[in-house]
Amino acid sequence: MRSGRPDAGAGEGRDRVKTDRRDAQKLARSYRAGDLTAVWVPDAAHEALRDLVRARWAAKRDQLRARHRLSKFLLRHGRRAPEGLNAWTDKHLQWIKSQVHFAQHAQEITLGDYLHEVDHMSERIGRLERSIDAAIESLPVKMRAVIEALQSLRGIAQLSAVSIMAEVGEVSRFEHPRQLMGYSGAVSREHSSGERHPARGDQ
Repeated sequence: MRSGRPDAGAGEGRDRVKTDRRDAQKLARSYRAGDLTAVWVPDAAHEALRDLVRARWAAKRDQLRARHRLSKFLLRHGRRAPEGLNAWTDKHLQWIKSQVHFAQHAQEITLGDYLHEVDHMSERIGRLERSIDAAIESLPVKMRAVIEALQSLRGIAQLSAVSIMAEVGEVSRFEHPRQLMGYSGAVSREHSSGERHPARGDQ
């Protein structure tokens, strides 16, 4: 598929009349001249997987907010976990549930609500991750092959692989790695206040 803006092209600043007929003629001329850019359109399966992956991202952000609310509440009231107890582990949550108490009933209710939200977020993420696992099994063979290939890279597990595939789409549509890097924004940059130095290794 090829796509282009109907109002793009020469004379854009001078031609103030815009109609469907003129747009169609301009697009036809651009297509004949080879000026339209090919775009990839996700199919229904890819779009559905992308929605599911983004739902998990949203759940992770909500989990972070829920944890922040609880941790700030505890910190504000001087409740600190024992040294050596890692935050948000099962032991840490069990310490909060069994050892943290307040004299005021209203604060007990607040603590319980914050804890409930943290637990709910964990259950929500687990449910979505299980759904992602099931969705991968029902994907077309070509999409599953991309996910498996990405996992061969160091540091890329299944969730990372499916997230990359869901957002990037058809990797084969990029003719050069630089195009893929530019699309994803994974391009190295340097902002220095001192003298300039020749770049190495990121060419």
